[in-house]
Amino acid sequence: MIFKLLGAPITLPMAGLKFVFQQIADLADQELNDENAVRDQLLLLQVQLEDGDIDEDDFAEQEPELLARLRDIKARKRAEMEESADEELPPEANVQARRRVVVETPFDE
Repeated sequence: MIFKLLGAPITLPMAGLKFVFQQIADLADQELNDENAVRDQLLLLQVQLEDGDIDEDDFAEQEPELLARLRDIKARKRAEMEESADEELPPEANVQARRRVVVETPFDE
């Protein structure tokens, strides 16, 4: 207990810095894996081409990079979904299982 109190002037600021850096890393990761941000960049690139701000060569250079990033993001999300789906699936989530549906109507009496 006394060691915690004596070490507080050092450990508390370090814990605060660790928290701040973790928040920055989380935001950067979110920004890198955001499909909407990449789509917005693609749209902006298209608008710049139509307005004449960039030429065809610049567009042809930047568009494949953005499309590759978008494919990578989708592949990463798909892999995460498959990984999380494999962990815990309720029996109702098994879409490949055979199902039997019984429909009751008032005329079945």
